[in-house]
Amino acid sequence: MIDDAINNLTDFIKDHLKNGYKWNEVSKMTLTDLQMMSTVFEERKTTIDKAFPFLF
Repeated sequence: MIDDAINNLTDFIKDHLKNGYKWNEVSKMTLTDLQMMSTVFEERKTTIDKAFPFLF
């Protein structure tokens, strides 16, 4: 479980560095920042009638 968390964090850091973030920006992120980013970017699943109610 801890190994998975470390691997996920390592992947997160590498991904952000590839996408233009600087190390000082990534290193200043707090746990709250990471949690907020994960909820913003998490994959959402819903039915089409809830996503586009004006179509039905």
